[in-house]
Amino acid sequence: MELKDLDPKSLLEGLREGVVVHSATTEILYANPRALELLRLTEAQAMGKDTLDPSWRFVDSQNRLMTHQDFPVNRVISEGRSIANLEVGICDSSTAEVTWVLCNANPQFSSSGSIEHVIVSFIDITGMKSEISFESVVANSDDVVVITEADPIDEPGPRIVYVNNAFTRLSGYTREEVMGKNPRILQGPETSDDTRKRIRQGLENKDWIHERIQNFSKDGTPYWLDLKIFPLKNTYGQITHFAAIERDISDQVEKEHRLQELADRDPLTNLLNRRGFSQEVEHYLSQRHSELKGIVALIDIDFFKKINDSFGHECGDHALICLAEKLRNTFGNEVSLCRFGGEEFAIFFPGGELKSCLEKLDRFREQVARSPLQVAEDRTLTLTISIGLAQVKSGACFEEAVKVADNALYVAKKTGRNRVELQIGTTKASL
Repeated sequence: MELKDLDPKSLLEGLREGVVVHSATTEILYANPRALELLRLTEAQAMGKDTLDPSWRFVDSQNRLMTHQDFPVNRVISEGRSIANLEVGICDSSTAEVTWVLCNANPQFSSSGSIEHVIVSFIDITGMKSEISFESVVANSDDVVVITEADPIDEPGPRIVYVNNAFTRLSGYTREEVMGKNPRILQGPETSDDTRKRIRQGLENKDWIHERIQNFSKDGTPYWLDLKIFPLKNTYGQITHFAAIERDISDQVEKEHRLQELADRDPLTNLLNRRGFSQEVEHYLSQRHSELKGIVALIDIDFFKKINDSFGHECGDHALICLAEKLRNTFGNEVSLCRFGGEEFAIFFPGGELKSCLEKLDRFREQVARSPLQVAEDRTLTLTISIGLAQVKSGACFEEAVKVADNALYVAKKTGRNRVELQIGTTKASL
């Protein structure tokens, strides 16, 4: 028997490979039984069906819904060439399961050179895919995984198309609540604007992005992420999505903050130390553009050495702690407070009005003098303080203003102590 004597239809219908013949306008002209089984169609449903039919649902190898332009038959027609070993997932509303096939599509040309038919063949590789389910690995990873569309970047995009289980655990949102939304719903007023700008620039440039960002869960709980974002390409090499791999580093950041506080705070009084004070004030000054930026005051406990010599260093420490507490209670959070060193303290009044600051400091000086310090069961100690002030003006260095305040403090101590001295350039004033 020769091959020509065999019935081609009988051969096709006996294959374990799916075969579909499309017309040049993509209608199905023939589908063998295996193809109908894999496509989940009856023969009556398949015949005449074209790729514009909205009931077709295919996904690519990265589980992204394919547009009809990406279907194998349409690619062959648009490109005029064969396609080999394209991985396609077949799905429909009847089940959540995806049937994975390895697809080949070949054009058949007429005598005039135009495409007359497209023959698509495919084999079931679902079993091979299930040996290592990468989707299952991602879904159950301890790291948060979020996938968004690449465009648009502005509202309402980039829209979220996938989140894994770690995302729902950390954020408190369900998948349904975030699908189609953009990741900005996780940000808040305390999320760094600079970080947001860098992420946006990276998205616009289609670059890899590595940032630390503070996000907020559904109930408003803040958390920190080590965030890596990278572009995903389709089979044509076009960037269609971004994947974000996020690791919760909240404990690490909290530890860093504690270490930073130890570096920036005086352990005895829990006020800012000189380093932390300078950083805080310099940061404030860098944001200001008005002529008057603030007022700095240096405060010194009078005759502090005598306290240590007469009552011991424990009593001296107690005096420092008490004065720090009085400063906190009197000036609160409206100022920056610092133990500048030894028995010296510093205050920075942001954008302070000179007359008001002088009056507040003089009242504070009087309050300290009227509040004896209990150093033993039967003995109290009266503290007095000297204060020097200086204005911090636009264009002036903060350290220069501190030097001016220090000169004013020197004058206050030299001219009798227990007083407030203001120095502006060569001009002096006392209270």
